[in-house]
Amino acid sequence: MIQSVLMFCPQFRPIVGGAERQAEKLSKALAQRGLRVIVLTPRFSTDSPIYEEDSGFVIHRFPLFNLCKRFPGLRGLGPLNLLFIRMQTMRAVLKHLQDVDIVHMHIASSMTAFAMRAAKKKGIPVLCKVAMAGERNDLGELAAIGVGGNFLSRSMIQDLDHWVATTLAVADSLQNGHVPQERITLIPNGVDIPVTDNQSRKSDAARHFLYLGRLSTNIQRDVPTLIRAFDRLADQTPEVELALVGDGDLYQETADLVSQCRNRERIQMPGLQDPEPWLRWADCFVLPSRREGLSNALLEAMAHGLPCIANDIPPNREVLDGGNAGILVPIGDEQRLFEEMRDMAMDIGHATKMSEAALFRVQSHYSIDIVADRYIKLYEQLLRERGG
Repeated sequence: MIQSVLMFCPQFRPIVGGAERQAEKLSKALAQRGLRVIVLTPRFSTDSPIYEEDSGFVIHRFPLFNLCKRFPGLRGLGPLNLLFIRMQTMRAVLKHLQDVDIVHMHIASSMTAFAMRAAKKKGIPVLCKVAMAGERNDLGELAAIGVGGNFLSRSMIQDLDHWVATTLAVADSLQNGHVPQERITLIPNGVDIPVTDNQSRKSDAARHFLYLGRLSTNIQRDVPTLIRAFDRLADQTPEVELALVGDGDLYQETADLVSQCRNRERIQMPGLQDPEPWLRWADCFVLPSRREGLSNALLEAMAHGLPCIANDIPPNREVLDGGNAGILVPIGDEQRLFEEMRDMAMDIGHATKMSEAALFRVQSHYSIDIVADRYIKLYEQLLRERGG
């Protein structure tokens, strides 16, 4: 019977991204089920406490001295730095393995490869959750780090007990990277279901359209097409508004594009903010992905009962059940996106139907409670296989 889990995260709050939020949600859900959960992560900021307790789980941050960052102008430090990080990571993991049943790692990286090696020294089963597919999947990114990358990638493929893929596309990428199918389990990201919002969601045509996410070159979202499609919609429907909630290196470029719109006064760009008020404000969520892992923002919008429009790429198609739980549009198709937004704004019945379908889909497949229960079953399977 599983009793204790060590979550190893190469990054954790105050650094907050999709993987970090998912690790925190899962830790809380497992702790609520009576498991002892320890989050172990490097301490990148001196403002972060070394030890912290939150929602039934604990966070331990260990110091990590990075030679390459400390001496950026000094060449040739790569191999030595990798060995130094290996020593620090393994020492930190070994320190926290007392009475741990499972080590659950988030993202395949050099540090998780070292954490795996420490757990295997103690005979503890190790799994790793990965969320990126295609050319920039986790194993490919690990292999590309330079000296030692290929070796670490091969060692994880060979020695890791189990992999968790968040989407079918991620599972395919793992198999293409020579991970045996029997060592891969599909478990998606999980999301909290806010009951009050679901019950109070009004049945109406969409007036408030929301994009929630970074405005950044490294996440590949086609926000310009969304802006142009909305500007056309606003020509026909005076009541509609668009909010682009997020920040990043493309913020100013995006703001410049908005300033050229005919209906620029109806496009808000509040920057990085708490998403909850905006999810309550919105009537329709739009995700113009060019590339995606598994969008937490899309799941959160569905959990709030929002009808969703997303670019037709494999992860979005999987989440939206092939178009049954939301609208899928081709990448870069401004005309189609305009038409789908117009239907949401003009047709009350259509918006309501998509809202109900999105909510049913997320409740039945992506609730954090369902996801946590699936992880517990996987942990127990690994313990049985190990004879624990």
